[in-house]
Amino acid sequence: MANYKEIHGVKVQYRDSDATAVEGDVWYNASTSLLKMYTVLGAWASGGTLNTTRKDGGGMGTQTAGLVAGGNSASGATGDSEEYDGSSWTEGNNLGTARYGMAVGGTQTAGFSGAGRHGTAIVTNSEEYDGTSWAEGNDVGTARYRPAYGFGTQTAGMCAGGMTGSVVDNVESYDGTSWTEGTDINTARQFANGSGSTTAGLVVGGPPSPAVCELWNGTSWTEVNDLNTGRVGSNCAHQGTNTSTIVFGGHPALANTEEWDGTSWAEVADLATGRKQAGSTGTASLAFMAGGTPPGSHTNATEEWTTASSKQVVAFD
Repeated sequence: MANYKEIHGVKVQYRDSDATAVEGDVWYNASTSLLKMYTVLGAWASGGTLNTTRKDGGGMGTQTAGLVAGGNSASGATGDSEEYDGSSWTEGNNLGTARYGMAVGGTQTAGFSGAGRHGTAIVTNSEEYDGTSWAEGNDVGTARYRPAYGFGTQTAGMCAGGMTGSVVDNVESYDGTSWTEGTDINTARQFANGSGSTTAGLVVGGPPSPAVCELWNGTSWTEVNDLNTGRVGSNCAHQGTNTSTIVFGGHPALANTEEWDGTSWAEVADLATGRKQAGSTGTASLAFMAGGTPPGSHTNATEEWTTASSKQVVAFD
């Protein structure tokens, strides 16, 4: 078995005071006679309440500058969009075409939405958000809904998989003007989630193989280690990377959260309320989940994910 020096390249530090916060650091504090380490802990907490209750809305931006657009409300597909400042939600201008289950990406001031569903119609509409209003752009090549929900930026976005009447594997990229057919994912899927960029992305879960994950390197897709819990209609930190993100929730009302480190998935803290098909975005350190469906009807609740470094005393059995 490797020892600490073989793993980290240095011996355990011998110090008169605690070290600065670097995850994984281990040191012996001579003044307190304690062996300590830094670890990163994450937790969910209640956030602001959406003005419009919805599921299948698209989340963009960050935890303190977020956007949720579209979705399925009690009255059907909605074009409503709302902005989040980390505390409360404010109504913004509506999408040009009300829909749910869209591909989305970007930020609160430069977002995009592509494809989706309105009633029985699966649409190709593509729109861009400039921080104030939505404007119609060039259509997606393949009409679909419920692809990997969030991926990339307004000038470099992706739409992977989805449902056209059957589950598909085709992928399209967006350059801020038009959509172009690209390399297919290995496993056709819908209700998936995405994180990262158009040169370093990750697609997570979704039936018919809800635990399967694939990495994108800008050229090809590679299957990587599966989720611990297979998920349908899960949520993801879309602003994360293909080496650091979280996935949470899912059908029927999962509460557990998993963290990706570029190699494997690890269980971390649970949501307060398990649910599926929410609007979500953020990073592995700061994310939010808004709306969705817990047991029963749709919700307008928001939960925020935050991680922080913490000094821990190393215990010996």
